[in-house]
Amino acid sequence: MKRNACHSQVIALTMGDPGGIGPEILVKALQKEKPSRRLAYLVIGARQAFKTLCQKTGLWIPFKTLSVVSRKSLRPGNIYFLDIAEELSGRGSFEIGALCPGNGRQALAAIEKAADLALRGIVDAIVTAPVNKAAVRLVDKKFIGHTEFLAGKARARRFAMMFVSPRLNVTLATIHVPLKKVSGLLDPKSILEKILLTEEMLRRGLGMRKPRIAVCALNPHGKESGDEETKVIEPAIRAARRQGIDATGPFSADLLFRAAYHGKYDALIAMYHDQALAPFKLVAFHDGVNVTLGLPYVRTSPDHGTAFDIAYRGKADASSMLAALRLAKKAVLTKCSRK
Repeated sequence: MKRNACHSQVIALTMGDPGGIGPEILVKALQKEKPSRRLAYLVIGARQAFKTLCQKTGLWIPFKTLSVVSRKSLRPGNIYFLDIAEELSGRGSFEIGALCPGNGRQALAAIEKAADLALRGIVDAIVTAPVNKAAVRLVDKKFIGHTEFLAGKARARRFAMMFVSPRLNVTLATIHVPLKKVSGLLDPKSILEKILLTEEMLRRGLGMRKPRIAVCALNPHGKESGDEETKVIEPAIRAARRQGIDATGPFSADLLFRAAYHGKYDALIAMYHDQALAPFKLVAFHDGVNVTLGLPYVRTSPDHGTAFDIAYRGKADASSMLAALRLAKKAVLTKCSRK
């Protein structure tokens, strides 16, 4: 699908699990980050969830409701709303703070609609509020997470999960897998793919001319306690350098994250989930953003969960959602300016 002309861009925002803080942080983010003459926003969710939010907290955004979405109907400077309850034959009821099929069904329907619109070129980016994976699995047993779902819909052969913040950016070589399986899943080709995807995001999405990327070792102190560094990681780095990418490593992760935090590198490639997320959430819990690399459109999300315990109380911190919206905005406008 050829992407749309750059005169205006559209960002879709999905509500997440209606029983969680998704609707609240979405509204709070939109109150701070208004659309512009180059941007329109399309909120995809259940109207009842937002009505309930308004009743309980007073939070509201003046949406323009659409029943049919087309590129021409999404004019810059406006916030539109698409009610997925209509897609579910009017099933818009939900339960606050509960893990239940109804909530999972609505969350999944919003994601599916956003993915469809993005693949048809109607929206240029998707910002997803948090879902409860267990709730979605009550209606789709194969659901793993946003990243895998959206990559599958797009038939993306190469994709990755990247975490972005003002002072630390990191991409995962493996995602949600048991630690004992990580070594067997690593190979030079897959690590090279993550380096290439990360470099593309830094350059085309964030506007960096010559990104500096460093790769973590798998083992403590690297080669001192294993051979994956020599057999698997180093060949990937050499291949990336042959393609003109400023990639170095592998370096021991305990020192590498500090170096990146202090500006020596623009992004890191981590070998497994917690190697990346433990330090990342320590320094960027409130402004960290999850980005899916390898899709034909931009996708971002906050790096936290549904927080059922504070849903619809007006207490949710929207900082990460706001950062996700702003990053999506920056990425689509940067890509547009480079065409």
